[in-house]
Amino acid sequence: MISTVTLNPAVDKTVYVTKLLPYDTNRVLRVEVDAGGKGINCARMLARLGAEARALAFLGGKTGEFVAAVLAKEGIPLDRVQTARPTRTTIAIEDSTDQPPTTFNERGGPVDHAELVALLEKTKEVARVSSHVVFGGSVPVGVNNDIYNVLVQIAAAGGARAVLDADGEPLVEGVKARPYMIKPNLEEAERFLNSVFHSKADVGRAALKMAELGVELVVISLGRKGAVACYQGLIYDAVPPDVKEVSTVGSGDSMIAGLLCALEKGLDIKNALRLGSAAGAATAMSDGADIGEKTDVDNLISQVKIRKLEPARE
Repeated sequence: MISTVTLNPAVDKTVYVTKLLPYDTNRVLRVEVDAGGKGINCARMLARLGAEARALAFLGGKTGEFVAAVLAKEGIPLDRVQTARPTRTTIAIEDSTDQPPTTFNERGGPVDHAELVALLEKTKEVARVSSHVVFGGSVPVGVNNDIYNVLVQIAAAGGARAVLDADGEPLVEGVKARPYMIKPNLEEAERFLNSVFHSKADVGRAALKMAELGVELVVISLGRKGAVACYQGLIYDAVPPDVKEVSTVGSGDSMIAGLLCALEKGLDIKNALRLGSAAGAATAMSDGADIGEKTDVDNLISQVKIRKLEPARE
């Protein structure tokens, strides 16, 4: 079983307009509402790919009930820690200009000490029955930035491989606990290493540097350019299918799901990267915050190209 832990889940609301007009009245064409948060997205794709998935999350209020209902509808077991404060809402405004959406993300929280302790205890239980535990997303108010360091250690102590998808100080602190896998995007990796990458060879060198910190599998996602991975000292370039991107929300989470689904089945790293890339592309084809469908993943996987990459020299 593969479990996910989401500290800051959300109700994702996507509002569609013809063209966003600041300081003016905007006529809404349609609204889509879905459950969100990195671990929630990952669990949903895992389930669609046929893996046994389980989700653990802070949830509160009517928004938390909505997230729980989405997971229940998709048959995903949920371990919830009830919070006094409602689960946050994120709003994305999309128009027809082919520009990135305008987003408004609530911070989430605050989470109190008793709620945090309850989540840590549930993580111990989850780790004992899971092959991998995925930790990801922002940290809500009331939780320290070293939380992923603690959670990665809990997962390892329970016999599970920890997977981390975070940014900034939470990522820096989490990597110190040596998770099995991390999956930053390009900007997150640049911030982590305080550097700018100009080519895939640069990204390959960056992935190798991050792996040398004690991470077995580093995957740096590059959007429509695919991903670069470092595994057992070798660098791989995963070139995704050429698809029409509708919304990239959840694509990175879907990539993690595909990778872990393949690795849990004993597939090699190349086939894992193929499934991960296809899953990410399938979600990019989906509207708003929706997750890709398995039929699309199956159709796309043969179009993914994997090649060895020589990292740039210092």
